[in-house]
Amino acid sequence: MADAVRLQPLLRDSTLASEAMRKLPDEAIDALTDAGFFRLLKPRRFGGVHARQRTMLEIAETLCQANASAAWLVSIAAAAAVVARHGSEQAQSEIFGTPDTRIAGGLAPGSARRVDGGFSISGSWSYASGAPHADWASIGVAVPRQDSGDIETYLCFVPAFEVRLRDTWHTAGMRGTASQTLLAEEVFVPEHRAIAFGTLASGRSSGGDSGYHLPLAPMAALLLLGPLLGLGRAAADLVLQTAPSKPLANTSFVHQSDSAGVQIQVAEAKLKLRTARLHAYEVADALDAGQMVNGEAGYPLRAQARAQCGYAARQVLEAIQTLINVHGAGSFADSSAMQQYWRDANVAARHAALNSFVGYEIYGKSLLGVSERIAPLV
Repeated sequence: MADAVRLQPLLRDSTLASEAMRKLPDEAIDALTDAGFFRLLKPRRFGGVHARQRTMLEIAETLCQANASAAWLVSIAAAAAVVARHGSEQAQSEIFGTPDTRIAGGLAPGSARRVDGGFSISGSWSYASGAPHADWASIGVAVPRQDSGDIETYLCFVPAFEVRLRDTWHTAGMRGTASQTLLAEEVFVPEHRAIAFGTLASGRSSGGDSGYHLPLAPMAALLLLGPLLGLGRAAADLVLQTAPSKPLANTSFVHQSDSAGVQIQVAEAKLKLRTARLHAYEVADALDAGQMVNGEAGYPLRAQARAQCGYAARQVLEAIQTLINVHGAGSFADSSAMQQYWRDANVAARHAALNSFVGYEIYGKSLLGVSERIAPLV
């Protein structure tokens, strides 16, 4: 945590450059790397930290108060490392062979065909956060079985130099994440660097990582929620700092803080943020305590966690909207930090893992005993 606080000035100063370049400056990436933030969930035997989920939330919140894109990339790197931990021992040795491996990619399946010794993959994969800084790409593929034609899905790991990047990341928010598109054409992936989706669903890590069984879906959703919590806190801090000296236009109030209407809205926003944090840290503590297990026995709690993360994300968005109403029209000036909090939060909260209505449906079906499964990983 001390390193996260120490890096805040540098990351804050890099925000404008991140926006303009649509990626983090090398100086910021190097600082995060040197502080060990890309090793947080890397296996210990490869120099990782194996941080607790509560710690991951705290780090994301702290980094995000300075630069949301930096916090997002740290969280994404952690999630990608956990996915890679499900690979074979040989694959893990290759992927984690460098001290601060960074992985970019996604689960959405492209096309692949079986060849001798592995797969040949082709296609494009959007929203690969941190792609320009990555050492490896993780690529989802759908492979037809030769005997039956049934589709099997895998996640393949490819050295970054074997794929091309298309700069498609032109967005309203989270611009510094450089979530570009990966392109591959007849790239060979050896069998040992392909992970079946069923293995990901089991949550069982391989090789010397046999003690690491965190369910992937709730853990990934929680990691992506961390930056949102930080954005909500930053927006609230800004309003609380300015309201005692900022006039309330077209009223008799000399300061915003004198108005009961402002007081009520600030209280409501803070309670929403507190609600979001309570849900997030409850999920984190359940993961850390080993209460959230894989398989059918753990499904109800995993379904609840998915819904909690989506609900928490919505609470943050609603809180920021209320805080913008309090802060006023000046929130949307280019020079105002508030407009960036608003933009970044609204983009981050649209990640599929934080889709609240999907989470609610998954949880509702679980509560009502409906057997239909609408998501491959819960």
